[in-house]
Order: sequence, then structure tokens, then C-alpha cells
Amino acid sequence: MDWLTQHHIAHRGLHEGFSIPENSLLSFQKAINNNFAIALEIRITKDKQIIVFRDKTLLRVCAINKKISTLPYSKIKKIPLYNSNHTIPLLKDVLNLVNDQVPIIIEVKNYSEVGLFETILMNQLDQYKGRIAICSSNIEVIKWFKEYRPHILRGFIYGDLHKSNIRFYKTVFLYSLLSSAPDFISLDYKLLNTLLPKICRLFNKQVLCWTVNNKKKMKKAKQLTHNIIFENIKP
Repeated sequence: MDWLTQHHIAHRGLHEGFSIPENSLLSFQKAINNNFAIALEIRITKDKQIIVFRDKTLLRVCAINKKISTLPYSKIKKIPLYNSNHTIPLLKDVLNLVNDQVPIIIEVKNYSEVGLFETILMNQLDQYKGRIAICSSNIEVIKWFKEYRPHILRGFIYGDLHKSNIRFYKTVFLYSLLSSAPDFISLDYKLLNTLLPKICRLFNKQVLCWTVNNKKKMKKAKQLTHNIIFENIKP
């Protein structure tokens, strides 16, 4: 677990505008070249392929208003990222590229029934021998991995609070922490001024801070947490 603090973590790779798109093989290669760990997001396609992509739809990054879950990878792989020469990679292609040159933190974007997505992911990770962790804002995902692959590091992501739980954010956090028993916490920068970092220390949990995108945030996050997940700056 020490590697969580030994490498600063490049959010979606070391991307740069339209020329080096986020979550592209090039952005991951750039992170490797600079010895940064990688934080990436995964989703599952209609034909049950795991791709490296953050959003529910292709609109923001590909200018196509289609849901990932409604398309097979045979169509997705032909769509350029930001009108560039780069496309959306499969997770297994990213794993082959990284090959434990740097650690990887995989955010599982699953807000539906837990089980199938995680099983497919587990089978791929069983073939990978490098340093890896999974994380999610869905505590059911964390609990699933605790049961079926307890040796894989598990992180709970907390932030982007909805209106319904802002008032009770400490209670929601504490319940999630106790019920899912993660190995580490990935905490929204906006929550650093709350009691949550102290609660994490009380429970002896390492804390990663996201997303750090300027020097001021970086200085504060390094004082209050164990490591940073960054973009648009170089630590």
C-alpha cells in the first residue's frame, strides 16, 4: 500500500487539451514517461467490453450524444477523442501498455446492479501482475471486491455531493466508511476544510485528494492528505 503515497497520481493520464486527450493511450504513456501513477475511470459497453472513459455519454469528449451502455465497442473504437487521432481504449490495452511501469488506480463507474461488471473486471485484473487499486463512489462495488478479491486495494471516493445529502454529508460519509471498510479514501478537494480528513486519520485511512489543478490547491492538499490526484499542473 506504500505506493499510494510514493507516486503523484495523474488524473486520466498526463493529458493536455485536445492534443493529448484525457484517458487516451498517449496520456498514459506521458504519465509513464514522467513516473506518475495513473488514475483512470472505466465503464462497460453494450457488448460487455470494459473501456477507459469517464462520462456516461460521449457528448463532452466526442460530441456525440449517445450513452456508452447503448453502444458496442466495435462502434465506440471508431470514434475520435476531441476530433483527434486518438480513440477510446479498452482497459486491457491500457494494462498491456502500463505493464507495472507505474501504479494504476481504477475507478469503477457502475451505478447499476453490482456483479457482472465487477466479475469481468476481476478476470482481467487476475491476469495483471502490477500494482493496482480499485475505487468507486458506489460502496456496493467496494464491498463486492472485499468479498471476492480482498487482496486488491479498495478505495472509497467521496465528493460531488448531491443536494439531498449535503446537509448530512458527515453521516453519509461515516456510514459509507464503516459499511464498506475501504483501504483508503479518495476525497474531493472541496471537503478538505471539513472534519472528514480528521475522521480518516481517526480510522487510520490514507487519503488521496482530487482533483488538484493549481499550485495553491497542491500546497494545501499535501499538508492535509497523503497524496494528490492532479491534472493541468506538474507536481
